[in-house]
Amino acid sequence: MTSRLFTYRSLAALFLSLGAAASLHAQGHPFSLPPTPGRYSPLDHREQMGQVGQWQLIAKPSLYGYYQPVRIEVPTQGLVSFYTPDSPQPVLSQAPAQASMLVGGVYRFRVTGLPEYPGLEIYPTVEVLDRLHPTGQEQAFPIPVTITPEEIEAVIREQMVTKVIYLERPQLASALEVDRTGLVTYDVPASSNLIDTADQLGRPMAILRIGGRQPDPMNPHDELLRGALPLQIQSVAP
Repeated sequence: MTSRLFTYRSLAALFLSLGAAASLHAQGHPFSLPPTPGRYSPLDHREQMGQVGQWQLIAKPSLYGYYQPVRIEVPTQGLVSFYTPDSPQPVLSQAPAQASMLVGGVYRFRVTGLPEYPGLEIYPTVEVLDRLHPTGQEQAFPIPVTITPEEIEAVIREQMVTKVIYLERPQLASALEVDRTGLVTYDVPASSNLIDTADQLGRPMAILRIGGRQPDPMNPHDELLRGALPLQIQSVAP
């Protein structure tokens, strides 16, 4: 299994994410970092879900209680269902869907209605690690969480997909072209510590995880169906 890297650009900002999926361009990865002597990273994307977010709140107490907008994108069209503590049923939104999520929290959502994959249901999670600072324009600058066809195919093959989204340092910005969604995708070695790599290249913002597990509706203790945190759902133009 290898790790993926993709970039997202919003004006002068650029996001990169890395994760585990099928290999595409491992030989041409332009962001390989040599080992840094004496560098130690206590955090890893393989930590128990929610651990990195909690460490972020300890390191940056000012993030506690902040709702960061997050935008969920799918390949073409589909439905995104958000789980909230206020409703026994998930709240349905057309993709792209946007919601403000507590920094440090882990949110699960359901993706269905993908025309390319009839009948497919996936249950990703997003762990929010940090916030952006577009004063007065928070909803216009969400963290982009894009699920690509390659990642969906990996899940169908029963692989686990993990991506770390981060805000890139301007001096390390890539000159590569982006597609219509603002993304450039690469593969990186599966042995990489994605949190450490993202931290060296910028500021980690979120972790997306997608697996093939389906919830058990007969089991009220199924972790896919419980533990919803408060969130604020926004309408968003496609």
